[in-house]
Amino acid sequence: MSGTWMPERGSLVAECVRVMQLRIEAGEWTDKLPGERRLAELLQVGRDTIRLTLSELESGGWILPAAAGCRRQVAAKQAARPMGKPRELRIGMLSTHRMERLSQPMLLEVDHIRRALGDRGGSFEVFAPGWYESKQPDGRLEELVSREACSAWILLRSSIHVQRWFATRRVPCLVRGTTYEGMDLPFLDVDWQATARHAAGMLWRMGHRRVAVITPPDRLRGVDAAVKGAMEVEEEGFEVMELAENGTVPGLMRTFQRAMALAEPPTAMIATRARQVATLLGCAARLGYRVPEDLSLVSLAREPFLEFLVPEVTGYRSDAAMVAKQVVRRLEQIVAGNVSPGGNPWLVPEVVKGESVAKR
Repeated sequence: MSGTWMPERGSLVAECVRVMQLRIEAGEWTDKLPGERRLAELLQVGRDTIRLTLSELESGGWILPAAAGCRRQVAAKQAARPMGKPRELRIGMLSTHRMERLSQPMLLEVDHIRRALGDRGGSFEVFAPGWYESKQPDGRLEELVSREACSAWILLRSSIHVQRWFATRRVPCLVRGTTYEGMDLPFLDVDWQATARHAAGMLWRMGHRRVAVITPPDRLRGVDAAVKGAMEVEEEGFEVMELAENGTVPGLMRTFQRAMALAEPPTAMIATRARQVATLLGCAARLGYRVPEDLSLVSLAREPFLEFLVPEVTGYRSDAAMVAKQVVRRLEQIVAGNVSPGGNPWLVPEVVKGESVAKR
């Protein structure tokens, strides 16, 4: 069956009706539908949209009228339809954030993956359970994976606990990020170590001798790799310092103020998250520092909104469409039984030169 299995642009209710009809026809829901909350999570829409969708399905004879305290039941004539050929690629993505909280590049990547899988008769669903970052996710992972029965999983921003569960149980998956030491799982990620080393080397060549790397509270492997990469520039007189922030605007502002109050403050900062850039620019302006005259700024993760900041920030950009193709290609190999798909797992981003870096 061709086409996407997630709502597209246009009439959102109409798209949700179409998607749910496809799933009923495919035999995914033969008795009762999931509850409203679960449907909203599956289709990444609000519950008001789900209620309107259910009303349309009821009017069309796809589901029975609502009964107090019960989930909606699929109409017998719909449930009895032949299931047809089962889908080969039903992919689930586990994420710490719901769709609206994902970065712009990741949203584009997800859109490309969804369309590619739809063209192959597959489906794509995003799961963002609140327990995903817990230190003991085993029981809930067991329940989720058993219930959803996906062909393979994408693990986005996954902890070592999540990776260990998938590795131990040999559940087909692709880590969209960097694996932890000892985790024998296929992965695809930006080479943050090489990217940060390039950024630090560029700053060195432009005369900077004291550079700060801003790190977020979620210390994933990519962040550690970026710090390591920047520190690999071992030129005489060159010093790299790590500045940790707590993920809030006030926390990042305090981090910035403490750094600039040092006897020898940094002359350049490398942001590991795009969101840090906007706060750093605002904080620098409030305290009277000019970018790039007084302080140079580089973002390792570039997002489209950075194009609208003044000055435009120098950073590193990956092609979402190209990355999505690699993700789908690896998933196809994994589903086919190749747990170690070939190809370079490291992505090399493109340098986007802005106006936020100046010579010292």
